Amino acid sequence: MKRIAVSAAVLASLCVSPFALAQAAKPIKPATMSCGDFLAVEDTYKPALVYWVSGTDKLGVQETVTTVVDTATPVAAVVGECERAPKASFASKVRDLYKTGRIALFSHT
Repeated sequence: MKRIAVSAAVLASLCVSPFALAQAAKPIKPATMSCGDFLAVEDTYKPALVYWVSGTDKLGVQETVTTVVDTATPVAAVVGECERAPKASFASKVRDLYKTGRIALFSHT
C-alpha cells in the first residue's frame, strides 16, 4: 500500500510540475522597448525587430523599394549604439541611425 502511495505521489508530481513551472512568455512590444530590452532578445530575432521598427510606413519607404539582403551590418550598428545607451528608446535609435545615413536598410533601385 505504501508503495502505491509513493508511486502515485511521484507520478502526480511529474504530471503537475511542468505546468507549475511553466511561465507565460513576456510579450515584446518593439515600438516601446528600450535598447536594453533589444539587447536581451535572442540574436536570431534582432534583424526582424530592426526591420519592423524601421517599417515602410514610418520612414517614407515606397512599396517599390527592395529591402537590403545584408542584415548583419545594420543590426550590428544598432547593437553597438544600444550597448552605449541601454536605457534609450530602441525605436528612436533605429530611426536616428537610418535618417543620419549610418545604416542602410533599403535599396532605392
